Amino acid sequence: MKKLFMSVLLPCMLAFTNCTLPQMAVSPEFQQNAVELPIEGRKVLKPNGNFRIGDYTVANVRRGWKNIGGFSIFSYNNIEVRQRYEFSLQDGKGSEWYVHGASKLKDKSLRSNTGVTIDVGPNMEYNASHFTSPESGQWHLLTVDPGNYLERKKFKGELSNRRTTYTIEPVYKFEDTKLPMSDVVGYEFKDGGKVVGAVQVVNNGKVWVSQQLPPDTRMVLASGMALLLLYEKLNETVENTEFN
Repeated sequence: MKKLFMSVLLPCMLAFTNCTLPQMAVSPEFQQNAVELPIEGRKVLKPNGNFRIGDYTVANVRRGWKNIGGFSIFSYNNIEVRQRYEFSLQDGKGSEWYVHGASKLKDKSLRSNTGVTIDVGPNMEYNASHFTSPESGQWHLLTVDPGNYLERKKFKGELSNRRTTYTIEPVYKFEDTKLPMSDVVGYEFKDGGKVVGAVQVVNNGKVWVSQQLPPDTRMVLASGMALLLLYEKLNETVENTEFN
């Protein structure tokens, strides 16, 4: 997160004469037919606790401790981190469901004599969750993240109830910037090749959804977006962990 914070801060510093927090790049075609759901009450540096996404309330957030294990032999590190969490999503009309999730990261790296760290394993971070809609049944969300822009093609993500599947794709760029960030700044949800929702997970966060979506679909997508807004990537934990 510290590395990402600096990369997010840089565009703002370059435009210091009119310094506003940058917005992630969103498909222009999608923006023309989308509505932004304002986010209120989300804590930027520690995104826990209740907050609102438009008419939805993210509540009852419970985040477990990060379980860290592994070993280090000479300059070789083999570290594994896990975390569980849950929250509820309420729509203000009496509907509420719980989202249960867990994330996991295995990191294998070798530190050279010059201090450079080299990845020697897949080092993929997994984030999975599930929730049940009374109307459309049980949904599963899964993202598999290689952790950096250069390996972005290895990213996999979907939100599915088996009958309908939305692919989740990472976004690494902000509007009006040519260079991508090193880490994810947000995600797009696609139905086929068409974007139906998007969420920016850095800074204060932003959410957009297609205006044509029925209420249940909108709440399903809001659940996935709330999960990604609460998701604290585990690679920062690994970067700040030393094994003796």
